[in-house]
Amino acid sequence: MSWKYAEETLDKVSRTFALNIKVLGKKLRRPVLLAYLYMRMADTIEDDPDLPAKDKAELLKKFSQAVNCGNADDFVKALPQSWKTSDKPDYSLCCNASIVIPLLCDYAEPIKKAVEEMCSGMAEFAERGFAIETEADLDRYCYFVAGLVGNMLTELFGHKELRELAISFGLALQLVNITKDMKEDSLRKVSFMPQELCRNHGMDYTRKFLIQKAKRHLKDAKDYIKALPRYKHRIRLFCLWPSLMAAANLRILSEGGNKITRETVKRIVRRTTIFGWSNSWIEKEFSSLS
Repeated sequence: MSWKYAEETLDKVSRTFALNIKVLGKKLRRPVLLAYLYMRMADTIEDDPDLPAKDKAELLKKFSQAVNCGNADDFVKALPQSWKTSDKPDYSLCCNASIVIPLLCDYAEPIKKAVEEMCSGMAEFAERGFAIETEADLDRYCYFVAGLVGNMLTELFGHKELRELAISFGLALQLVNITKDMKEDSLRKVSFMPQELCRNHGMDYTRKFLIQKAKRHLKDAKDYIKALPRYKHRIRLFCLWPSLMAAANLRILSEGGNKITRETVKRIVRRTTIFGWSNSWIEKEFSSLS
């Protein structure tokens, strides 16, 4: 029953990642599903517009402790009352943490380590008001919310030798999201753009700077995927889909657009399913999008 809840909730909180996770083989599907749900809970705390920074930091600490000890009672008790009566899937997931956290027992160490590091980093930035002053601040923030996820996945995949590229894989996806969501973030009075660059060179320059930075990390993401064994086709697809969608989004952003269409998503899924085993095809596909 607990696994059924986890799987049904995944579909509610993210259609994109639900598609990705379902392509994985049985041994990887469940741990990656749990890892995504846990990190989604951390994101929900970080993104809440009404929680004071101090409360966010405290909740992130309690959540990390809950994952580490396998008991979410204290974390759930500390959640805002408004979350407990909300019908939003993200808030419901947090309120039902006691259902999904005990499922971790079989896949513990890489996921526990990643959640602890993510919550610690998010709490640090929450307490400083998510101020991204320099490029170094941006890199540090992106590592905590995405780069370490690449590390965790690489451990679960059984390819620790790819850790350096794995961080870049995660950073690429996060930088694309930051660039794509600039307008939406500004409406909730949040900015993940380095303010030093904005002051010195303006918003347009900073946006182009982030696009170029994301492109460099996407090159590493491409090399990461090509380094995965060809026979691990499902893992390749899991990595190819978000990477190629990010590359397609970057192309549109460079041309003044905002995001890719459903038809583009379907095309990427269809073509990678057929050709994703081929490193030469992967090279050409990334080149065509750049």
